[in-house]
Amino acid sequence: MNSNINNQSKKIVRIMGLGQFEINIEDLRRINEIDNQIVKLLENRGNNESIEYEFKKQLELLDKMVREKGIAIDSKEILPSDVVLPNEDITLEEARMVFKGDGAIKDSF
Repeated sequence: MNSNINNQSKKIVRIMGLGQFEINIEDLRRINEIDNQIVKLLENRGNNESIEYEFKKQLELLDKMVREKGIAIDSKEILPSDVVLPNEDITLEEARMVFKGDGAIKDSF
C-alpha cells in the first residue's frame, strides 16, 4: 500500500488480532461516537448480563465500521497506530479498563 499515511486527515487504527486500517478523520469521529456510547454503557455497574448483549452489539458495530470505512494496511507493513481497539472477544471486565474516560479513542484528533 502506498498511501500518504502522514496526511493529517488520516489515522491508523489497529484492531487487535485483525490488523491495521487507514481511516479518514471524519469516519473516525463517527467511530468515536460509538466508542463514547460504549464508555457510557460500561459505566453502568449493574448486572453484567443486563449490559453484555448491548456491549457486544456496540463492539461489533465499532469493528464493522473500522473494517468498512477503513483501508486495510498490508500485514507486512507495520505502522505506528493512532488508535488501538480490542477485538470482539474482550470480556466486560477487560473492556471496563479500555473503555473509560475518553474511551479507546481519545478525543484529541
